[in-house]
Amino acid sequence: MYGFRQFIAASAVASLAACSTVMPTAPSGFLSDYSALAGVSDESFASRAATDPIDPARVSVDAVTWRVAGTIDVSSEERESLLAQMRSELQRQVRALPARPQGRPAVLRAAITRIETVSPVLNTLSALLLTVPLDRGGAAVEIEAVDPQTGRQLAALTQGYFAPLSELRARFSKLAAAEIAVRKAAVDFAPLLLAVPDAGNAGNAGNKTALR
Repeated sequence: MYGFRQFIAASAVASLAACSTVMPTAPSGFLSDYSALAGVSDESFASRAATDPIDPARVSVDAVTWRVAGTIDVSSEERESLLAQMRSELQRQVRALPARPQGRPAVLRAAITRIETVSPVLNTLSALLLTVPLDRGGAAVEIEAVDPQTGRQLAALTQGYFAPLSELRARFSKLAAAEIAVRKAAVDFAPLLLAVPDAGNAGNAGNKTALR
């Protein structure tokens, strides 16, 4: 009986963890400046919004790089696919911003700093035994907009995100959860390019999309 209770308790804890989208992140060193970012208590998100208008038509995407430490089970083709998705999603989100013809130009830099892949086999087994696919996946991303002349940071975001359990299909695909996290980072970053008075001091944690 005691062993069964332990199993139930452990299963409950594992199920709760599987539902969380919080992925705490630490600065990777990719951004030019971290000092002006305002974060949230779980350390999964920090941001800096632009204080001067930026013209989306004059925004270009420069470096999109892989800054994942250590060895993970991701092939070079899968890595390039994730980076390409990051670039295209940033471009798409910037194009969707309202016009700011009097705004300044900006160059975007982005890096994928952490990847958590999913084991479809493990999730199939855990779904059969516990009704919940326990292995969750996601990614951490850092993005910034800089002045093309001076390199000064204009806006920035760091975000770690595990795909939610509601994205059930992603629990049975190796990189689908990471793709969701990369897409969410781009969606959350784009509004930071819209000028907010005193945003450099206040941060912009309230602009996160409600996907948690």
